[in-house]
Amino acid sequence: MNDLKVDLENYNFKINSLKYEGNVVIIDTNDGKYVYKDKKNNYEIYDYLLSRGFSFYPKTINSKNSKYELTEYINENKVSREQKVNDLIHITGFLHKKTSFNKEIDMDDLKIKYENYQNDANYLMNYYQNLNNYIDSSTFMSPLEYLLVRNIDLFYYLISFVKVESSNWYKLLENKKSISYCMIHDNLDLSHLIEGNNLYLISWDRAHLDTPIKDLKKIYQDNYDVIDLENFISEYEKENNLSYVDKLFLLLELSIPKRIEFGKNMYLDCYNLSKYITYLRKIASLIQKIEKKNEKI
Repeated sequence: MNDLKVDLENYNFKINSLKYEGNVVIIDTNDGKYVYKDKKNNYEIYDYLLSRGFSFYPKTINSKNSKYELTEYINENKVSREQKVNDLIHITGFLHKKTSFNKEIDMDDLKIKYENYQNDANYLMNYYQNLNNYIDSSTFMSPLEYLLVRNIDLFYYLISFVKVESSNWYKLLENKKSISYCMIHDNLDLSHLIEGNNLYLISWDRAHLDTPIKDLKKIYQDNYDVIDLENFISEYEKENNLSYVDKLFLLLELSIPKRIEFGKNMYLDCYNLSKYITYLRKIASLIQKIEKKNEKI
């Protein structure tokens, strides 16, 4: 941030102090506090958001042609994590709703996505079956191996769900001409929601046009321990409705298991696997609930 002093000469205020926090500088002046970020200028994103009726971001001070960003500093109120997660869901839903539009489906991209689901499902099923067989052949199981084998059916169930439902998802989109797109934030960490006299989203550097699912996947995976998936979707839909295809896409993105590998720290590996199993069980629970409803229809 060598250009900080030069950049601030453009403003008519007296600097009392500077505080460096990560990649930003908090500037305390006689005219209040500001946040300075070098070599970042999201002016055009803010301009677009404002044109669509979304203004939940800190007010910018810099000009459109600046090579930096200077925004108002927001004094944050302390709220519980559960409340903050709920607020993040709602403001994200509002963002998606205000910037939503229909985009023509690119069938080549759609086919690649479908084939990736199929290939991942085939690979993971083979990987976990081989791992299961290897563990079963062991004379003594480690705690980690026992934990995995005891819950292996959960992995098989979700992999099979992805295998089958990705085909259904692909067929549904083949018959549609467009898909819902919007401005996504793409960095929805809880620390990027500031709760002051209003709600403010910060750190828009990665914002771009995409499906809303990428934002939703990030929020849920980061906060699954404090919110049920069904309630998560319900809270989001208070601001922005999801189509059946969107919901299926979200479930596919959340369901595909990652590859579990054994590290050197048995206690840490067991802890992490236990947490991950809890996450997968929440996904499976909603899928099973949906399947039971469909059986009654």
